[in-house]
Amino acid sequence: MSGDDAMYVLRDPYGFSKAVALPMVAGMLVTLMNGERSLPELQEEFEKTIGQSLSMEDIERIVQQLDESCFLDNDRFSEHRAAILSAYQELEVRPAAHAGGAYPGEVDELRALLEKIFTCEDGPGLLPWEGSAAADFAMSSEQRLCGVMSPHIDFHRGGPAFAWAYDRVVTESDAEVFVVLGTAHTPLKGFYSVSRKHFDTPLGTVSTDRDFVDDLQRRLLQEETSKDVPVIFDDEMPHRREHSIEFQALMLQYILGGRRDFQIVPILVGSFHPFVLHNRSPGDSPVVADFVSALRAVVAATDKKVCFVAGVDLAHIGKQFGDENLLDDERLKQQWADDQHLLANACEGDPEGWFIHVASQEDRNRICGLAPTYTMLEAMRPERGELLKYDQAVSEDRSSCVSFASMAFYE
Repeated sequence: MSGDDAMYVLRDPYGFSKAVALPMVAGMLVTLMNGERSLPELQEEFEKTIGQSLSMEDIERIVQQLDESCFLDNDRFSEHRAAILSAYQELEVRPAAHAGGAYPGEVDELRALLEKIFTCEDGPGLLPWEGSAAADFAMSSEQRLCGVMSPHIDFHRGGPAFAWAYDRVVTESDAEVFVVLGTAHTPLKGFYSVSRKHFDTPLGTVSTDRDFVDDLQRRLLQEETSKDVPVIFDDEMPHRREHSIEFQALMLQYILGGRRDFQIVPILVGSFHPFVLHNRSPGDSPVVADFVSALRAVVAATDKKVCFVAGVDLAHIGKQFGDENLLDDERLKQQWADDQHLLANACEGDPEGWFIHVASQEDRNRICGLAPTYTMLEAMRPERGELLKYDQAVSEDRSSCVSFASMAFYE
C-alpha cells in the first residue's frame, strides 16, 4: 500500500462508536484535535506541523464524519453514550458481543469450529460423549481439579489451548459453579468488577450465580475497605464488550450446556500495573487482600462445588506493542524460555512468585494475565499445577507475538 493509499482506522475500545476508516491526511488531522482549537486554528496547526495545506471544506467534512460516527466528545456523543448505558443497565442478560465477529454467530458453524479445536492435530481429541449418546463417564483424576487457565485470544489462533483446558473441565470436574476471572482490557473503577448479568451465547444462555455474588458483596461490606464495594459491584459497563469472560462462558456452554446444570460468577480484574511500578505485592493492598479473602470464604461456605477459570493471555511483544524491532527466532525463543519460568511459578501454586517474575522485569513483556492469575492462585491455593499447552501467535510480518497457555490446577 502506498503512502497515499494508507488508511487510519479509529476504534472505540468501549464499543460506543463504530470503527471508522480515514485517509492518512485525515488521520494526521485527528492527532491535532485537542478539544481546544477552533477549525481555523486546526487548519493553521496542520499546515505548520504537517507541512502541507488542507482546505477548510476538507476539514469540515472530516469533522462531520467524526461527529456522525460519534468520535467527538460533544453533546451528540454524550446523548448516544447515555442511551447505550441506560439500555444495557436494564438488561438481565448480557448479549454475546463478539458473536458473528471473533467467532461465528450461526450455531452449526460455531459448533463445527469448536469441535475442530478439540479434534485438530494439536487438540486433546474427542470429548467423552462425541459419537455416543452416553453422557456418563468416570472422573479420571484422583486429585480434585480446582481451576484451569485458558486463553482469551481468538479461537482461530488459540483454539487448541482452549480445548486442552476445557477437556480437563469435562473429564476431571463436577463443579456446579465456575468463578471466571477475566482480564479487563478497558479501565475499571477499581481492581475488580463483578457482574450480576447472565451471559448469552449462540448456544444458549449461561446463568450467573447471583446468590454467590450477593454473599461476596455481603462479606466485603464487613471489611475495612467496604467503601470500595460499590465500585466492585456497580462497575458493569466494562463487561459489555469484554471478550475475556465471554469466550469462557461460550466454552462452558459448549461442553456442559444441556448435559448438566452449571452457573458462573463473572469477575473482571483490572491492571496491577501500580503494584509493578512500585514493586509492591498486590497482597499488601487491603482492596486485593479483602477481595481474595471474601472470595475464598464464599467458596468455603457454599454447598456447591466450585471451580476457577482464568481467561488470560501472556506476553505481548513486537513493534505492534511498542518494541523497537521485528521479532526474529532468537527473540521468540527467549520469550518461550521466559514464559516457562513464569508458568513454573503458577505450577507451584505461588502467586507471589508469579507476580515477582513480572515485576522484576517491570512487565516489559506486557503480561495481560498478571492480575487475574494472581487473584486465582491466591483464592485457590492449589497444591500443584500442570501445563497442558503453550503456544505463540506470531504475525506473518513478525511485528507481533502473543503467547498463551492452558493449565490445570489441583487441590
